[in-house]
Amino acid sequence: MERWLTPLDIRLLARLSTTPNVVRAARALGIPRDRAVYRLARLRRLYGDPVVAGRRGGTTPGESRLTTLGRRLLRDAREDRHAPRGNRWGGVYRAGTSPTVDLGGGRTLEVSFRAGDGARVEVAVDPGTIVVARHRVELSARNALLATVRSIEVRGAQRAELRALWNGLVVRVEITPGSIRRLALVPGTRVYLYVKAVSIRHVATRGSPRS
Repeated sequence: MERWLTPLDIRLLARLSTTPNVVRAARALGIPRDRAVYRLARLRRLYGDPVVAGRRGGTTPGESRLTTLGRRLLRDAREDRHAPRGNRWGGVYRAGTSPTVDLGGGRTLEVSFRAGDGARVEVAVDPGTIVVARHRVELSARNALLATVRSIEVRGAQRAELRALWNGLVVRVEITPGSIRRLALVPGTRVYLYVKAVSIRHVATRGSPRS
């Protein structure tokens, strides 16, 4: 399951803020009503609370107005320009007891999904699932990426984006300003980025396994 708002989610919330009816909002976006309902249900599962509160129509059309959570998500997305962008990379899948994806340049990620050995795959990692540490620590995450902080952008009281270079590859991390201060992070700081294998999503297969 995706762990951040998609552009469609943001457009749907924005439409519902001015057109408080799921059917009409879906029609305006050119998508089926069922798809809009699915996206709203997904957000409820993801955040633990509904993003819309509805009432049935009767003699008037039913309404689906944004809840406090829905309004906050929409506001944050607008202020944040869709929040930190996700990490999305292509590589070669290597099957085995501990399957990996070889991204090239000496960069390898242990993963939990299955694909054909030698297949070219595309993977994505949510910036919010990456743990940052100044030193090597014992965690359940299989991937410990030694990287260098490249830039830090504070996006509000509770949100910031850190960009780090891992063997030349930019990795985006969602972090809090408090954590930045606690870890004394500045550009040039060497850090470990911990990524669980289950957090690496298989989003596409670009080629057949090599024979």
